[in-house]
Amino acid sequence: MDKIFGIARFNIKAGQTDAFVTRAHETMAAALTDLDGTHAYEWFLSPAGDACIVVEIYDGAPAVTHHGRCVGHTIPPLLEHVEEKQLALLGDVPAEMLERMSGRFGAVENGGKRLLGRLSSPAPGRVGGTGAEMILAVAHFSVRPGNEAAFRDLASQCHAAIEAREPGTIGYEWFMDESGTRCTTIDIYRDIGALKDHMANAGPLMARILELVDSEVELFGAVPAAMTDRFREGLGTCFFGPRFQGIL
Repeated sequence: MDKIFGIARFNIKAGQTDAFVTRAHETMAAALTDLDGTHAYEWFLSPAGDACIVVEIYDGAPAVTHHGRCVGHTIPPLLEHVEEKQLALLGDVPAEMLERMSGRFGAVENGGKRLLGRLSSPAPGRVGGTGAEMILAVAHFSVRPGNEAAFRDLASQCHAAIEAREPGTIGYEWFMDESGTRCTTIDIYRDIGALKDHMANAGPLMARILELVDSEVELFGAVPAAMTDRFREGLGTCFFGPRFQGIL
């Protein structure tokens, strides 16, 4: 199934975190009225309360449109508390959808087609029970000139390793833009144990990939403090914040 993925980032106006969170809960309540085609709708708030990131996954363009009908009336009140917003859509996104979303949201980034992925089943259409334990990661790789073929080969090897040995890695989605040099990945791990399994299994391959790219990685969700303390400025990896609502 050609799913569509979204990554929305909101910078919240000073002093308006509580109001933003209230509006965010209203948006979630509207989404919950009908989850047909919505696979993920995960909201993460920074510890300082000044930013929010939403990771969304839908069963194609009709599901995105359906979701928009459910929550559309709640978005303008939410944006009243937002200073700056960004939206990236990834996957098999029709050009007319990008144009329509740009008209409503401002500039919308086309993050590229899906290069590799694990999520293929239709959305269950209901709220799951393990989302609070999950960890998500969003990575951006800028491939250095001359390394494009090697990068794609190592990405394929990573995906094969995940398929063979990581049942706890629920999503492992790679997207490449039209230039072939900018890659975005979205990972979903069932829990901290699954993330540790991934690091042990794919770590050597990822180390080789990092020699070919400039990278930025953000982790979200149930990341233990002992792990976030290991991240330091300059390493290209940071913990954004915990999940405060979602459907996984």
